[in-house]
Amino acid sequence: MTTFFLIRHGETFANRCDYLQGTLDNEMTALTAKGLFEAQRYQHLLRRQRFDCVYTSPLKRAVKTSQIICAQSELTAVVDERLVEISYGHWNGMAIATLKRQYADYFDRETNDVRPSSVQISNGESFDHARSRLQSFLAEMAHQHPQATVLIITHGWIIKNIVALCLENSNGDAFKNPRNLSISKITIDGDSDKRRVCYYNRILKKADGG
Repeated sequence: MTTFFLIRHGETFANRCDYLQGTLDNEMTALTAKGLFEAQRYQHLLRRQRFDCVYTSPLKRAVKTSQIICAQSELTAVVDERLVEISYGHWNGMAIATLKRQYADYFDRETNDVRPSSVQISNGESFDHARSRLQSFLAEMAHQHPQATVLIITHGWIIKNIVALCLENSNGDAFKNPRNLSISKITIDGDSDKRRVCYYNRILKKADGG
């Protein structure tokens, strides 16, 4: 049984301004002072929970978060391209308020995210393609790291869809994105492919963070 802890990157300037980030990787998606500071509290997580390995999205906001979290440990995050955030095409970097107003039919107000059909006009990555790469990552990790505890630093859409892949008859379209630096936990049996969601979108309490 492989145990996965999923952490969303720290707050970025785009998060603060309520912009859709996707694969945008510039100064707008850099961590804010708050994001940098709050990520440091998660160093305590590595002191009280044994992790065998750490994987991160290649986008700078996730890499920086992983570097901060691992700074006082012997672990180094391995970049895996399959953990990159879904691309929203030319909607990357757009204000969510604008998308809601101009593309109401392609935006889900309940989840505050775009609908799968949006790729028809945004030229983004299809949801099916993104889920396929996540499925590949999970299957490989479960077989490569049986009985291990794996820490993953990635993005909101990625986390909610990883969780959805562990639930029967569910998909990430129905989920709201987890909060910045929230923790979600799943387990996968590499032999039987039995999957379990332990919890979703928990924030490390100050008392837990030292």
